[in-house]
Amino acid sequence: MNSYAIDGAQGTQTSADPQVTNNPNSSTALKNEFLTLMVAQIQNQDPLNPLDGTEYVTQLAQFSQVESLEHLRLGQQNQAILMENLQVLGTTNLIGREVLVDADSVELGTDTVNGKIFLENGVESLTLEVTDENGDVVATIEKGSQSKGEVEFELDPEALGLPPGEYSLNAKTVAGGENGEALTMVAATVNKVHINSATGYMMLELGHGLGAVSIFDIREMA
Repeated sequence: MNSYAIDGAQGTQTSADPQVTNNPNSSTALKNEFLTLMVAQIQNQDPLNPLDGTEYVTQLAQFSQVESLEHLRLGQQNQAILMENLQVLGTTNLIGREVLVDADSVELGTDTVNGKIFLENGVESLTLEVTDENGDVVATIEKGSQSKGEVEFELDPEALGLPPGEYSLNAKTVAGGENGEALTMVAATVNKVHINSATGYMMLELGHGLGAVSIFDIREMA
């Protein structure tokens, strides 16, 4: 499959397509070679023992069938390439947009990072723990009692006293005397769009250290 990439900084698209070359084993080339040989045999045949043309007609019919299948296959390939180009062009408007995706870690700099916690049921207590690379809890954000649904949070490095680096997020809950955990989601800017050559999925390169995620993994878009 073709590989495409669109960079948010330069807004350029690149594609890697193999050079189209003449294939000596294609049905058209083989057909032309067969016709050349057939004409040569007819010109040099024995007038008293002429060649039987039935075999030639059958062979030509088979070449025509193979040629039609090749044209159909090439048409399907061209259509697939066109669809890929349309997909890439259709997602270029995502560059610079902010999207929400599932994430249990985040890379903090100096800017505030927003996120959400998803609760399947109401809880009596909700706490977001921020853990550094050493596994130490360096910040906690208390959200108290919450109903089921989404609960917003923000990570302000200056207010929380967190230096730049990578941190893990762990949303802990208490409901009915039982401890549990909840799903965390982080909002990040789309920096780049590309197609995964192995799966054909549209991939988005996100900021805040979230890396590449499938377009199907987007929860929300700002």
